[in-house]
Amino acid sequence: MAAGGNFRQIKPNVWKWDVAGKGYSLKKYDSYEVAAKVRRIHKELEKIGFAHALPVIGAADERTVIQPWLEGARPADYATRSGRGRTLAVLKALHATSAVFDWTSVPGMRSYPLIAKWEDRLERFRSRRKELEPYIGSQAFETTVFHAEEALKAIRKSYDPDEGCTLLHGDVVHHNFLKGNDGRFVLIDFDLACTGPPGTETALWIHRVLPHVGYDFDYLAGEHPSLARLSRSSLDLILYPNEILREWLYLLSLEEEKRTVLAGRLVRYTEKALSRWIPLCYQVTQSGK
Repeated sequence: MAAGGNFRQIKPNVWKWDVAGKGYSLKKYDSYEVAAKVRRIHKELEKIGFAHALPVIGAADERTVIQPWLEGARPADYATRSGRGRTLAVLKALHATSAVFDWTSVPGMRSYPLIAKWEDRLERFRSRRKELEPYIGSQAFETTVFHAEEALKAIRKSYDPDEGCTLLHGDVVHHNFLKGNDGRFVLIDFDLACTGPPGTETALWIHRVLPHVGYDFDYLAGEHPSLARLSRSSLDLILYPNEILREWLYLLSLEEEKRTVLAGRLVRYTEKALSRWIPLCYQVTQSGK
């Protein structure tokens, strides 16, 4: 780790480093390969002039990345129209960088294994039924599995993993979009960055946003017309209940006391989502026709 200044641990692998009146983020990775990939991504984005990423300014060793600390930054709010619009615009700008750089040439960059990942997620969910049912209930469990299986049938037929291959951030949760004091949004944490179709990441962003618009895809597409023009390969991804599966599997990773606290919120979240999933699927399947 770099010497001098004051360090404050923010996460298990992230520190804020204050030195000479300036703040920096120091992140340490388990893998040399991932750290090198992240540094290379930022280097190429800086060359291109991409305005929505922080520069890498150094490294304490081969597994660390040092960047400026964005003082006063706030995570994006997907519950607001402006938050949705600004983050979608950042994603589009990121995906457009493939016009000037071949991201597949970056060492350590892998293609996004969407179908394999989602099949595995569903299988893990299904295999832990006995642990989950006391929390989620048998009907909600079976309904979630049904929608996931039906979605995968459509996805296997329509998904094109090479459709407009570009750089994908890999984790479009709201707190990876930070709004600085100047109003500019930046993307942070490119740890999971990979290559794949831009529509894949747009669909993953839609999954994150849908709870904030009542699972009303038509409303969201009315707000952002480009979403209605997504390819069938991308649209079919919206049919998969990805967030429900992911959240319940996360619950099983927690200790018993924490599970009980989270379960109540997840039950309400799941009930709301499943009550609107069939209308959502209808809207998505009718889009683009």
